[in-house]
Amino acid sequence: MKKYRKLKIAAVLLFASIYTSLTFAAKCESFASLERIEGLVQVTVASSPFPLRHFELPYALCADDKIQTVAKAQALISHVGGDVVLAENSRLEVLSADSLSLAEGTALFKIAQREGQRFIAQTPLVVIGVKGTEFLVSSQTDRNDVALFTGGVEVERQDGQSMAYFRTKSVAEMDFKEYKAYQKKSFGQYAASLETSFSDYKAQQMAKFQAYVKGVDLKAGRQLTLGGEDEQPEVVDAPINKAVEQLQQQLNLWLQ
Repeated sequence: MKKYRKLKIAAVLLFASIYTSLTFAAKCESFASLERIEGLVQVTVASSPFPLRHFELPYALCADDKIQTVAKAQALISHVGGDVVLAENSRLEVLSADSLSLAEGTALFKIAQREGQRFIAQTPLVVIGVKGTEFLVSSQTDRNDVALFTGGVEVERQDGQSMAYFRTKSVAEMDFKEYKAYQKKSFGQYAASLETSFSDYKAQQMAKFQAYVKGVDLKAGRQLTLGGEDEQPEVVDAPINKAVEQLQQQLNLWLQ
């Protein structure tokens, strides 16, 4: 009897999960779709606290739907604003036709420029205004990174606080002595990638204080790293890390 009851409950839950995914997808307004996955990828629709047990690709995504990848998994999301490749151990939420939120992990965005429309990418810490571009975003506990490969973006904090802005010279701007010192200090960062703490990363960059700013217009070929204590937020503007370039190349294969 107990075994029968367990089977009955399992059947009801399975039916409810399938029914929810089908009816919600049919009724909601879709702004994006999950096009391709590798490894274990979970989809949680706004109407349910639990991930879907079954879904078929392409899967229509609506406002407040979430996509989660685990280790060694990736996902390609097509949005009305452009395409996003979600790296492993990452979570993305569809907000609207003009906005996506990376709650944690790393994602590569390739956003088309649309006349009269502005696309917004955000994390729990930052808001990124996009002008049509390719950029990589990483949202970690200790730091957030935005690496810009083409186009332009504007980066601000969610809470609107001013940031102490530090800048590292580009290699072209450095004299020989500065370049040798930078090369020696930054060697270790390539292996550590995005997991280096903000304080350690800042020390490696030889960045100099410029001003207190509300936001930064990031230039192509540069990486913006945000961190610091809440009492004094800081941001470092530096050439893109080689490990980040390698990650971008890997994720970019899914956009070709």
